[in-house]
Amino acid sequence: MKNQDLVEYLRSCGVCEICQLRYLKARGAEYRNINETLQKLDVKLNEYVKNEELVVSAENQPAKRARLGVCSTCLGLFSKDFQNELLSSILASDFAKYDCQKIVLAICLPMSLQLRQLAMWFALRRRFGASIEESNPPDVPIKEAVKLILHPIICEKLDKGYDANGLMINIDLTHNLEDEEVEKLVKLNKEAFPAKASHQKRIEISRGLLEKQYQPSKVKAETFEKYFQIPCSNVEESIKLISIDLQGPVVCVAGRYRKLSRELSHTPWILNGKRLMEESIEEIIIRDVGPHFTEKLGKITFMSSGREDVDVRCLGKGRPFVLEIPNAIRSCLSKDEAFAMERAVDASGMVSIHNLQVVPREELTHIKTGEEQKKKFYRALCALQEPVSVKILEQLQISTSFDIQQKTPIRVLHRRPLHTRPRTIYSVNARVQRGNPKALIIDIVTQAGTYIKELVHGEFGRTTPSLSSIIGKPIDIQALDVVGIDLDWPNEVDNSIQEE
Repeated sequence: MKNQDLVEYLRSCGVCEICQLRYLKARGAEYRNINETLQKLDVKLNEYVKNEELVVSAENQPAKRARLGVCSTCLGLFSKDFQNELLSSILASDFAKYDCQKIVLAICLPMSLQLRQLAMWFALRRRFGASIEESNPPDVPIKEAVKLILHPIICEKLDKGYDANGLMINIDLTHNLEDEEVEKLVKLNKEAFPAKASHQKRIEISRGLLEKQYQPSKVKAETFEKYFQIPCSNVEESIKLISIDLQGPVVCVAGRYRKLSRELSHTPWILNGKRLMEESIEEIIIRDVGPHFTEKLGKITFMSSGREDVDVRCLGKGRPFVLEIPNAIRSCLSKDEAFAMERAVDASGMVSIHNLQVVPREELTHIKTGEEQKKKFYRALCALQEPVSVKILEQLQISTSFDIQQKTPIRVLHRRPLHTRPRTIYSVNARVQRGNPKALIIDIVTQAGTYIKELVHGEFGRTTPSLSSIIGKPIDIQALDVVGIDLDWPNEVDNSIQEE
């Protein structure tokens, strides 16, 4: 089968030039210059396209060229008229509200389009025989063609880049033949697949059903032709735009926080419907970062690599956190804006943040990885009932790692299942607090997920071994700080340095 023969037949069926290129399996930029691509594929240009001069009437006045009909296969989806209508409708929506540099089109196509691709598939098999396969479509599928053709055009007109995770422009399309043809499809489905239909009380007709079941290898042309014309019939009206709905991207903002207060919960602390603390780390950060990206702060999800108890501080470089913000109206964050947010959070006096930045959503896996697989560094102030002896100090100088078995602490059983978890303790280093012979400052390096308070006092033998069991004496923890988290994420960035 020659390309010229294929195109001439498609032209005779009222197929537009874009769709002609689809059946020639054109790719990417080949759709941008139709004439050049057709010539490259050894196809003679249509006289209508080749002749760019206006037709002159008998009165020597420029006459309007006869309007080409609506494409019988794409129903005008790839026409200039539809592109202009789509662009105007996008601009007339809330598009200007979104400050996003990347977009993606999500188009809901009428099933009439799929039926027409199938009708043309049958027609081409009749015309060109075995050169048209019965299992592999002869064209670039409509959905793929939308990405190849409409996406670049709309992106260029709107001066935006393409990104599957960008501002989603949901476009709902229909055609005046849709309802009528879906009714015919229901009847066709009963005849084409009687065994399946007999076992189903209600037949669900869907785009997925068309894609999977309807091809010449599964449906006979004679059966299909009882309900639909082969090749597909010409139409007078093109595809219709029903609605445009905008869905902002999911933006992820990461950073590190330091918890400076011993009276601050991680998330809102509510017990039996009563709020126990006025503030939380989550609320302080969201309050000062969220409004830049969304008006609906309640939709933001706060995540961090682990968490501290209310009375535990987090110092050093801080704990990695991320805000997952759905339907964001902005997707970018300048260093100046980030620095202003960092200063606003710092002003709370309870939390400090730094390294604030937008990160790809794929990087959120680092948060979960850090919860269980990384080392964490702690400093604990501990009290004994007697002065610290040299023997006790020697027992608490542990440079080789050891494992413990730790049952879920009683204090968290209301929110965690009862399990015995193995945890690795990498090192322990103790020294006497200056001016207090009964107090120890102990530096501990552990596997993430270790309960440090229980590691110190043992909780009635529920953690074994514990520091208390190692020295053979009661020991209690007075204060605890997280001083380091072995997770090199997100990247370090100094937002105080002004952008040029």
